[in-house]
Amino acid sequence: MKIEGPNKADSASSAKKSKGASSTDGAFKTMLSDSPAQAAPSSAARTIASIDVLLAVQGAEDPAEKAARKRMQQRGHNLLDMLENMRMALLSGRMSVGHMLSLADTIAGHREKITDPELMGILDEIDLRAQIELAKMTRAYEQSLKNKA
Repeated sequence: MKIEGPNKADSASSAKKSKGASSTDGAFKTMLSDSPAQAAPSSAARTIASIDVLLAVQGAEDPAEKAARKRMQQRGHNLLDMLENMRMALLSGRMSVGHMLSLADTIAGHREKITDPELMGILDEIDLRAQIELAKMTRAYEQSLKNKA
């Protein structure tokens, strides 16, 4: 094997280049220089537009889900209002079985499935609080009936 200096390898590669690429070299360079400059902006704009459409679709809210969330928020507000009314009735001595029945009806009412985990957690806490208060009042009512008998 013969070891040659660094200049020997360059002369061999330049000889190969000049021999085979002389006729098509100009046309290929033209294709390379024209195509990317024209195609890149339009394909980038289409890509950005398609991403914007995907984000808009993902951000769009299902009307049925929105209505269900609104109904569940209203249910939570109603339960909290009932608990507040019961508290005021208990403090003023006007507590009745009707208060307990209306609370029990609302608790037993249909609860819709929604995908918002934070809202579901809040509604779970409100329902639990209402069930606890109803159980305490039911027990106190039953105890008062036993004492009267």
